[in-house]
Amino acid sequence: MPRKPEKKNPADKNAGMMTLATIDVGAHSARLLIAEVNCGTLEFTPLEELERPVPLGSNVFRSGEISNESIQFLCGVLGDFREKMREYGVTRCKAIATSAVREAANADIFLERIRHATGIEIELFTGTDEARLDFIAVSREIPRKYGFFESAALIADIGTGACEISTYERGSLCFTETLKIGTLRMLDQIHGTYSASALNYYTSRLVDNAFSELHSIAASLKADFIIAMGSSARNLLKLLPDKSSDPAAAVISREEFFLLRSRISDLSFEQLGKEYNLAADLAETIHPCCMILDNLLRLTDADNILIPMTSTKFLLLQDFIDKSFDVPDRFEEQIHSLIMRTAARYRCDNDYCERVTQFAGVLFSKLEKLHGLGHAELLILKIAARLHKAGLFINNQSYHEHSAYIIRNTEIPGISLEQRRIAAMVARYHRKEPPGMLHPAYAALSAPERERVNKLAAILRIACALGSMAAAPGNLRVKIEPGQVTVRLGDDIAYFPETMSDVDTAYFRSVYACRILFA
Repeated sequence: MPRKPEKKNPADKNAGMMTLATIDVGAHSARLLIAEVNCGTLEFTPLEELERPVPLGSNVFRSGEISNESIQFLCGVLGDFREKMREYGVTRCKAIATSAVREAANADIFLERIRHATGIEIELFTGTDEARLDFIAVSREIPRKYGFFESAALIADIGTGACEISTYERGSLCFTETLKIGTLRMLDQIHGTYSASALNYYTSRLVDNAFSELHSIAASLKADFIIAMGSSARNLLKLLPDKSSDPAAAVISREEFFLLRSRISDLSFEQLGKEYNLAADLAETIHPCCMILDNLLRLTDADNILIPMTSTKFLLLQDFIDKSFDVPDRFEEQIHSLIMRTAARYRCDNDYCERVTQFAGVLFSKLEKLHGLGHAELLILKIAARLHKAGLFINNQSYHEHSAYIIRNTEIPGISLEQRRIAAMVARYHRKEPPGMLHPAYAALSAPERERVNKLAAILRIACALGSMAAAPGNLRVKIEPGQVTVRLGDDIAYFPETMSDVDTAYFRSVYACRILFA
């Protein structure tokens, strides 16, 4: 539902109104939301909501790619969305595509065709992006009385094409994984016509197989309660009308769920629709959603299922508004927590890596006029600084290359694949030879990405040197002059001046076109 943000933007933001839009291209539907936003308070009012069924899921989950006919169909649907946005004078739009498009073998072709035909740039929304949005929704929308920040909880974002599972301990993210199982995906994968009992049997096998992998991936899945996100979960409340009184969330006990499950288990989609007055597309999601929740209750031993009333389309819009007005990302604390968990796994949670991370952050801040980078790049630098020694867990020979591999292949919600690639290269070049076009992973980056790698890796090299010689950044001072940067370490810092001459500053000098001195 439309809502007032907890934290308003400063009054010096441009006063007035702005019209924004979000587009969500899912496995089985495409949705457009247009809203008017107050630039002072960030409150928004929906102006138009459109939803169109699309055949992407049935294409991808059966054949592995999007058909030419579906591409043309989506070009038409998004062309209509574009015209509607023009009618309302939309100034900015965020468009995303979820499981079906990101799994399609011809995803790049699909995105290019949409861009060429409509001018709309679609961003692939990963499972970890969904996990981030889920946390923001729960932390903002769910009252504290439900105890998310005091208990062990599992969030299940049950979509039509995929299911994102995230576990939390006292509000801190422990684990997240995308399961290729969705409420309508199961039906797409089953060919032919079957009785209700046979269909339940085959879909339950699909669900069981998908969830069998969780035990070997997650350290623990035990939870006090499950938070079930998504329209499929909210549809269950239509079968329990007395559960919809709370505007924020509804609670279904373990006993109530299994009673409901047994009551409807033998009903076909048609019978469900008739008995509970459900549209056909809603009735089809009930049994698969129940099977997913059944598995989760048994895996977690949870006592209750909490179903938030908030809709993804409004969450996506609010997140777009927050980013448009530079509202601090409340998920960033979770990113740092996950980085530390990864560091502990690879034995990088030591004093040296902590010092290097601190020095990297301080140098980044004090050299801002020199590098011109922003907060997103600072986060990338901190990831590289914390994990630049992770490769030692594999082998001490060429460990910087192993570190790059670990960073590149470790999913962190809130950090895109592109950001991980840059962080990996920054860690890769914290030692040994500098970047070069003969290195395939570096050459594969775009020119702006290579520029960021060089700027950040040059800072990281200096931070590594300082981290090995000094106890902490303390009152480190940096003076920037034409052609020269002077770094002064405070008197209260334990360092060894005679070793400063051994610091490799050549790379820094080549990147920033100025020498660096230590005093």
